[in-house]
Amino acid sequence: MEERGENWIRKHKMGIFVGVSAVLMLIGLSYAWLQLTLRGSKELTILTAGSLELELDDTMAGGISFTEAVPVSNEDGLAQEGYTFTLENKGNVTSDYTIYLDDLDLAEGQNRMSDSFIKYQLTKDGSEVDLQLLDKIGTVPNRVLETGTIAPKTKYTYVLKMWIDENATNEVMETMFKGQLRIEAMQEIGKSLYAEIAKSAVLDNIPSEFVTASTGINFGAISSDTNGKGIYTFSSTKDDAFPVHYYRGAVTDNNVKFGGFCWKIVRTTETGGVKLIYNGSPDANGQCTNTTGDATQIGISAFNNEIGSSYPDISLTEYELIEKEKIGYMLNNTKDSAIKEVIDTWYQTNMTSYTSKLEDTIWCNDRNIVGIDHYDDGDITSFGIEERMGKPNLGCVNNIDKFTVREANGNGLLTYPVALLTVDEVMLAGGINSNNSSYYLYTSRDWWTLTPYDVNFNLTFGNYGPHAIFISSNGLLSSYPYFVYSSFGVRPAISLASGTKITSGDGNMNSPFVVS
Repeated sequence: MEERGENWIRKHKMGIFVGVSAVLMLIGLSYAWLQLTLRGSKELTILTAGSLELELDDTMAGGISFTEAVPVSNEDGLAQEGYTFTLENKGNVTSDYTIYLDDLDLAEGQNRMSDSFIKYQLTKDGSEVDLQLLDKIGTVPNRVLETGTIAPKTKYTYVLKMWIDENATNEVMETMFKGQLRIEAMQEIGKSLYAEIAKSAVLDNIPSEFVTASTGINFGAISSDTNGKGIYTFSSTKDDAFPVHYYRGAVTDNNVKFGGFCWKIVRTTETGGVKLIYNGSPDANGQCTNTTGDATQIGISAFNNEIGSSYPDISLTEYELIEKEKIGYMLNNTKDSAIKEVIDTWYQTNMTSYTSKLEDTIWCNDRNIVGIDHYDDGDITSFGIEERMGKPNLGCVNNIDKFTVREANGNGLLTYPVALLTVDEVMLAGGINSNNSSYYLYTSRDWWTLTPYDVNFNLTFGNYGPHAIFISSNGLLSSYPYFVYSSFGVRPAISLASGTKITSGDGNMNSPFVVS
């Protein structure tokens, strides 16, 4: 009977929901008198499904109560004791879980406080998970505090602290936030996508079936049957908890169907996620058969648009300062670039219901300056990729260039966990500044990467303006002679969360990996 019960769960991929009576309240009455109450009650829920036994304990004798609270600084907010709850896996099966913070109904006449006024910090076993405004983590029913995996016989202790942000405006008055924790867990069913990729990977610094050089892959040359075709492990990460594995060359088994679209697997991430690039919609048979053409992108866009004034209406110095911002994914890290607006609009229309399935990985818009050549009639400013061409590196020098949704691992400036591939990732795939029509990122179209190249203001040389790198219709990495004002293809990239499972398929075009 027990075996039949386990089989039923696997067949139906049963979701286990743990209802929790943890009630969190923020009440704003006026700046002279604000009250914050966090309550926990001892209602212990234990669910057993097959061999999964997950326990959530939110016992807080007497709860935590703050009176005469006002909008406070982060320092004061973090000084409070916080709300403690534990999650324990007492079974013998690993479980994926997500911690949600849901809204509870307000009483008649009460007004809900905007998430943009509420700051929170979540820690797990003493390590910070996130410190952020609540409006950065989605909306109900997908307001996600944490997503993770819990092994058998493992217990995590969380502490949640919430306070009214010191920058709250008068709109916070006469409003209330009232919410409840919800844990959604699922027994590990099906094959791990990361594990499926990893099992076929070989080190990239040694000879192998499609690598003939004794030193391994030469990233200064295009992919080929002798310089990489298949799945490889980035050798500098081989001893990491999650080594980075990537697809290279003319592969056909890296197709994924997710969120109603087709994607190509590019690589795994340092946290066990899987990074994908958009590759159009499935055909009538549900297959992912796109390889080239407009169907592989969501449209075309400039990376950034032209300024209102143009040289020589303003001085060269003023022009230079303005144009340097054009290689940013956000201008001055405050205003969205043209291409970010296109990507975010597409994501908002098509992908928001899948956000909880994605990880908040780093998207590196590397603006690290590696050289400035000065001339009488202008400068040429070079960025980090000029030194890395042919030498891919998955790090990111400046924190301000690490685009993320949450501040915990980057700049926290993204609205959604989506952006563009970097040149470093294209080099891993087999691209370089030479024609290459025999790798999976070749589409016979020009399309943008996230990586800046330089800003040229030397009038003697001409061709002055900012350059970002794109993949040309010949499959090569290029920047000249086109500026960021040029309109090229847009191919969004996302990263599936660690622990993502395959529900069907083998990765080929006629049978793409299907992930839930």
